[in-house]
Amino acid sequence: MMPEPIAPVEPNGEATELETLRKTVAELTQKAATRKARITELESNASALQVKATEAETRIKALTIDGPVNDLCESISVAPQALRSALESEYRIEMRDGVLTLLNPSDSKPVMQDGKQVAFTAESIKALLLGSKDEAKKKLYNAIIIANRASGAGGVTSKRTTTTPARPQFGLGMSLK
Repeated sequence: MMPEPIAPVEPNGEATELETLRKTVAELTQKAATRKARITELESNASALQVKATEAETRIKALTIDGPVNDLCESISVAPQALRSALESEYRIEMRDGVLTLLNPSDSKPVMQDGKQVAFTAESIKALLLGSKDEAKKKLYNAIIIANRASGAGGVTSKRTTTTPARPQFGLGMSLK
C-alpha cells in the first residue's frame, strides 16, 4: 500500500484554519460553561420549589384533613389520639369533592353502612365503629368512645341547707360581734 499523497498546504491558509478552529472551540467551551451554570441554577430553583410544594401540601392537609379529624376524635373520644390511630389503621381519610370521606384502603371506595355512604360526622363515625363485627375492635371502641355526654348530675337540685353557727354568749348579756 502506498501512502496517500498529501496535498500541498498553503502556510498562511493552515494558520487561518487553525485560528478559526481555536476560536470556535473557545466559543463552544464558553457556551457549555454558561449552559452548565444555567442547569445548576434551574436545579436549585426546582429543589426550592419542591420544598415549597411539600410545605404547601402539608399545610393543606393539616387544614383540610388533620384539623377536622382531630376535632371529630376529640368530640367523641376520651382518648382522641388512640381513636385517630385506630380509625386510620382501618380506613383512609381523604378530601373528595370538598368533603371528608372515609375510604376502604383495599379498593379506595367510600365506606358503606346500611347501604349508605358513611358521612364524616361524629354520630355516623361513632355508629360505624361501635357497630364493628370484630369483638376486639368493638371492645376498644367501647372503651375510648364517649357513649353520651351525660355528666351524672341529671339536673337534680340539692335540698341540703346550711346553717350558720350561733355566736357564743359569755353570760354578760352582750354578744360578740
